[in-house]
Amino acid sequence: MDILLSKINDLQEICSSSGISHSLELPQIVVIGSQSSGKSSVLENIVGRDFLPRGTGIVTRRPIILQLININSKNNYDNKDGDNTINKSEYAQFNGNDKIYYNYDDVKSELLRLTSLIKANDVSDIPIILKLYSPNFLSLTLVDLPGLTKVATSNQPKNICSKIENMCMKYIQNKNAIILAVSAATNDISNSDALELARMADANFDRTIGVLTKVDLMDRGTDAVDILAGKIINLKLGFVPVVNRSVLDIKKNKNIKDSLATEMKFFSDHPSYSKNKNFCGTKYLINKLNTILQEHIKYSLPELQERVNKLLTTTENELDEIGMIDLQPKEIVLKSITDISRYFSASIKNNNKINYTFHVYFTDTINNLEINISDDEIKKELQYSGKALLFNNHTFELLVRKSLKEIKPYATQLVSIIFTEIVKIVQNETNKKNRFPLLQQSIVTAIINLFRKKSDNTLKIVESILEWNIECINTRHPDFICWNDILENNNSNITSPTKSRKEFDINFKNADNSEVNIIKSLVLSYFNIIKKIIIDQVPKAIMTNLVYKSERLIQETLLKEIYELKDIESKVIESEDVKEKRNRMKKRLLGLKQAYNLLCSL
Repeated sequence: MDILLSKINDLQEICSSSGISHSLELPQIVVIGSQSSGKSSVLENIVGRDFLPRGTGIVTRRPIILQLININSKNNYDNKDGDNTINKSEYAQFNGNDKIYYNYDDVKSELLRLTSLIKANDVSDIPIILKLYSPNFLSLTLVDLPGLTKVATSNQPKNICSKIENMCMKYIQNKNAIILAVSAATNDISNSDALELARMADANFDRTIGVLTKVDLMDRGTDAVDILAGKIINLKLGFVPVVNRSVLDIKKNKNIKDSLATEMKFFSDHPSYSKNKNFCGTKYLINKLNTILQEHIKYSLPELQERVNKLLTTTENELDEIGMIDLQPKEIVLKSITDISRYFSASIKNNNKINYTFHVYFTDTINNLEINISDDEIKKELQYSGKALLFNNHTFELLVRKSLKEIKPYATQLVSIIFTEIVKIVQNETNKKNRFPLLQQSIVTAIINLFRKKSDNTLKIVESILEWNIECINTRHPDFICWNDILENNNSNITSPTKSRKEFDINFKNADNSEVNIIKSLVLSYFNIIKKIIIDQVPKAIMTNLVYKSERLIQETLLKEIYELKDIESKVIESEDVKEKRNRMKKRLLGLKQAYNLLCSL
């Protein structure tokens, strides 16, 4: 089982160095508690040494990942030089540092030094990994986080409280984390900062262990039995009471070995705890944590392997997108040209936005247009024409042309709308691939210039379509309403061809508006015919001349304007952002491969 935990420790180091710890959600024990809860003393009791820096305010300002590693040694004896001198069978080491520490005072100094690397009085989520080796340890990994606080002091950032809380949440939200919530028994347990935060990440307290400190300082006649029995707050993994060194003990340099003996005596002698003394104290807590962590690791392994595998695939794809393989300048340009050409062809095919613009927006806009001709205007034109309705082509065509001009701005605007959408398609793709910003900008400029030329040409074609239909009015169109039918339906003698001109003029002046309705019907009939033609032909003209012809010319244009440039090398200079991202991704990929191989070996 120690081998299993050792592998997870190795995995933790891999993840930390490659920046994938929070992506993997490794099984670990995360220690949280308020500054006054005695959290540091609990950790020192577990380690059995005085190694954590002490002071006022926030002393632990970075996560400290403690890896307690059991090693076999024949030299298992206590050093007589003092509590903080490590015996020959023990040593400590910081991740990323080959130096081996044989004195815990030196470990404490190094922790202070590493902490001082961040801004004074602030916190950072960059972890410090401390490996402690001893034959006296049960293998265990714990993450010590800054103590929770409610009020920032004058020399601390105003948001320090929320920063600490967010950091703690970041660790305990990992569903593979066991939460070690440290609370002082001298305070109301229902107001525990640690348990309140734990509930936010573990609503049912399925993976939270409660540690009760200061049980020896509770008021006379009181005890923590109801809390330990789960009568106040029920934790699935239960509570464990411990007794730490007091401030006075620390000042008097009482060593932890003696402190643990005092703790054992307290629980053995106390009337409320003696019956269950085997379930109390630091020794029981260590065994409990070791057992729970081992079981949790075994339970989490299949999911962990699957997650690493998915992250491997994702990271390889991301690296492929930004270009992992080094190519020659001409090869890079050719690949970029080929990629953008293929992307545009794929994007333009059945493009939802363009299809909607043609078949919904433009169709509805044109269909909703109405002839804007008043009855008085028709009468006025009829009077000016001086002809009978049956033969009054001049008035009819004049009114038709006026109506058809209403269509022109919408048809020409459609060219601009499609051009804008095409530019967006090109820019969206090139923005994703910012490995060579100068090259991408040149590609975008060349493509947009190509489409702009085609857009100008397409606009002329659309204007020609409109001109044809405005200038050449075809009253023989099969869908055009028959004049004779209208005349018969109106059953009017006014327009009878047998009437004399004088008789017609007299009847026209005295007649009702039926003749106005007739010509309005004729204009509307023709207007509707042209609307159908425009709805059909204008999108075809745009797709053929602006989209398809340009699409076929993209690769040829880019090859002429970019690939054959003499200073092509200047176009393939990588941005610093891409270089940094590639290095991060390579580091991440290497870490994931190492993690995958390690997990497969379990």
